[in-house]
Amino acid sequence: MRVLILLLISFLFGFATNIERDTLENGLVVLAVEAHKIPVVEFKVYVRAGSILDPPGKEGLANLVSKMLIRGTARSSYDKIVMSIESVGGVLTPFSSEDYCGMSGKVLSKDLARIVDLMSECLQNPSFDTLELFRLKRETVSLIRAQSDDPFSVSEKGFRGLVFRDHPLGHFPVGLEGSVSSVNNTDVRDFHATYYHPNNAFLVCVGDFSRDSLIAVLNQTLGQWQRVDLPSLAVTEPVANEHPVGRIIPMDISQAYILLGNMGPNYGALDWHSVRVMNYILGGGGLTSRISGAIREEKGLAYIAYSYFQRFKNGGFFAAEVQTKKDMVDEAVQSLLHEIKEIRREITPDELDWAKKFYTGYLPLAYDTYSEMADIVAQIEIAGYGLDYLERFEDHINALTVDDLKNAAIKYLHPDRFYLLIVGDVKPEEIKVEGIEWLE
Repeated sequence: MRVLILLLISFLFGFATNIERDTLENGLVVLAVEAHKIPVVEFKVYVRAGSILDPPGKEGLANLVSKMLIRGTARSSYDKIVMSIESVGGVLTPFSSEDYCGMSGKVLSKDLARIVDLMSECLQNPSFDTLELFRLKRETVSLIRAQSDDPFSVSEKGFRGLVFRDHPLGHFPVGLEGSVSSVNNTDVRDFHATYYHPNNAFLVCVGDFSRDSLIAVLNQTLGQWQRVDLPSLAVTEPVANEHPVGRIIPMDISQAYILLGNMGPNYGALDWHSVRVMNYILGGGGLTSRISGAIREEKGLAYIAYSYFQRFKNGGFFAAEVQTKKDMVDEAVQSLLHEIKEIRREITPDELDWAKKFYTGYLPLAYDTYSEMADIVAQIEIAGYGLDYLERFEDHINALTVDDLKNAAIKYLHPDRFYLLIVGDVKPEEIKVEGIEWLE
């Protein structure tokens, strides 16, 4: 099977997991993967300046800073930047997440130097024009307001706030309506000046280039980015609850949106492979997983029923999600708790074998574009897996035992101290689960 995986990856990318890691003199880490199947280059710059660093009352600041990067620089207007990108048929897009913000791009390999120069300009010398910031804030507030009418968005946002409360992970990178409105030009400039530096970033590049030529281009552009002494980036770990906590967000809809879960592992968890394979059996394996089988197929309680883990550098969470009719909410919640308890009690060898086969066959199919490969290389860097991670992946999966998965379930699934978020026309007394502390 390992030979098959490496042959497939080699066929798709023209390489066999050959990730090269360099560091420029200013501290910028460069992760390069040469792939010559098509004359295209994908690149992503990650700066450790995500929403977890948003100051209290300024939630959404990191996202605004990242979006402002392409809205004008010291030498180019927003319109000129857009025209420069479009003139070569390229893409240059800012992004934001909890841990990182930055820019991603795609261009024909012949135009790599030109687009990297533009990206370097945006990262180092954004103008932070006052009028553009006003426009961006207005757009962002409109987005937040639109999401408040979508029960799915409301449930996701509500669950995050329930689990993490006042911790920085308690809000999404886009921020809150009031906090986004309060951000001013000084906030944006100070945040950029504090965190946007090469020794606080890394670059992933996948595609049709040679490593030497790439480093030469980067030295002429991003190599001029000035390193500085960085402030402490320590963030406190969130604190878990000791008993079940619930909240209902009333909404006049026929369906109910349910999220049930608890805090989970962060990127540093050494048992992550056990966790992800265990969750594939529980609720991550589509229609064949336990949650979907019990709630959707057997009981007909929902069209949508699944579970997942989301990790960050300073925390994470597990969530099982169900969308069901409002008069079936209690039965759906009871069923979720039952499946969580059962997987802590027993996992069969057949289930383990089935999940292993999925993951060992899934790898080459999940990263069959340059963009997807850039994403996995970034994850390898963020999680510290090592540059040979893809070559070792099958060994990690095949070495797992039933006990490994059961231990992961016991460690990271807590049916006695969960968080429960429900959006819909439901009352607390309709949920027949004892011990829940219902919050307003």
